[in-house]
Amino acid sequence: MLVSVPDADPWCGSCEWNLDAYEPRFGAGWVWNKIYRWDQRAGFRADRLLGELSRLDPAAPIPPGPYRILVGVSIALMLGLLAALEGGIFLLVAHEGPAQVVGGVFLLWLAWMLRPRFGRLKKLLEPGYRIPENGAPTLRALIERVARETGAPLPEVLAFDFSWNAAAAVVGVRRTRVLLLGVPMLLALKPQELVALIGHELGHFQYGDNRRAVLTGPALTIFGNFSRTLRPRPGDAFDRGLYNLPALVYSLARLAAGLISVLLWGIHIGLHVLDSRYGRRVELRADTSAVRVAGSAATLDLVDLLAMIPELKGYVQHYVPKGEAAATWRRMLASVRERQGGLTPLVRQHSIRLGASLLASHPTPGRRHQWLTALPTGHPAIVLDPETTATIEREVAPYAEALHLTMLEYVTD
Repeated sequence: MLVSVPDADPWCGSCEWNLDAYEPRFGAGWVWNKIYRWDQRAGFRADRLLGELSRLDPAAPIPPGPYRILVGVSIALMLGLLAALEGGIFLLVAHEGPAQVVGGVFLLWLAWMLRPRFGRLKKLLEPGYRIPENGAPTLRALIERVARETGAPLPEVLAFDFSWNAAAAVVGVRRTRVLLLGVPMLLALKPQELVALIGHELGHFQYGDNRRAVLTGPALTIFGNFSRTLRPRPGDAFDRGLYNLPALVYSLARLAAGLISVLLWGIHIGLHVLDSRYGRRVELRADTSAVRVAGSAATLDLVDLLAMIPELKGYVQHYVPKGEAAATWRRMLASVRERQGGLTPLVRQHSIRLGASLLASHPTPGRRHQWLTALPTGHPAIVLDPETTATIEREVAPYAEALHLTMLEYVTD
């Protein structure tokens, strides 16, 4: 039987016929829509295969082949960094002319571009709020309970931001563990879904996924950084006020830089495609931690919420009374979720079409739901009581007010 959601091509709800149909992106142009279509079709097939492979044995180790390739590329880049640094210093110290000085400076610039990026805590927290050590004690207690149940290390920093997302990150040279929770997401969650969300994010700490990111990081970032640096800026030679021979030299240099930038970007994309399958299986593995602490039902509801986020985003607006943002938004989001409940299976399945991409770091919500449904039913190890739930809601409320004030300032400006 064919099913659909508004403004979407129909598909077969049982066999998924036409679910991989491409919905053109408005304003993308013919060429980019062709590229997006190819990526979406390839991502659709990869996600389906990923779900089938993972379903055979949830505890199976992730194939190390792509990981080893990425680590090998990272090691080669770091050796290049050392060589460039040594060569640059040698040329500057023992120079015998301007050419060696230029060469030394170039090699030092190359070493700088090859440096590993560990991330910065300050930059990560720029759009949000770092929760003080004595702040949100009930939420912190819940995080500690989840950590004990899963065997995951505790985050060293808890922070809120204004995104519809959550993240577990390890940043800085000291490798500081950070749990970042989006306020709109917290407002939309039911109590057990909050447990599942924390369980999923701490699952990344549990399995050391961030340690892997350190080893593969150079391979996944350096080629992209080089490509962005070499990408020609808008404006041709005439825009720069150049004519005759200077204009020819500038145009040839711009063409060469553009070709090298495209080549490097192609390598960057290829390495990310190589990493994507491993990364998506990491997300499925973290879902098993969510099932362990919150149960299968709550984890499946959380995945359904992820599929509904595009619809829910429009309901967190500045049209609410001051001082009542958290309560009002929570009621509105709960009402929308209840009203749209009958469409949930269709929205979930439609997410398989919309989110399919070889570059996606997460499997689509629809595929995650299918994979989790095939696992043995898990019962919750942690159940939030109404009193704890109400206390956590009060702890989140001031940050919802901060989001509301930010919205009001934006509207006023």
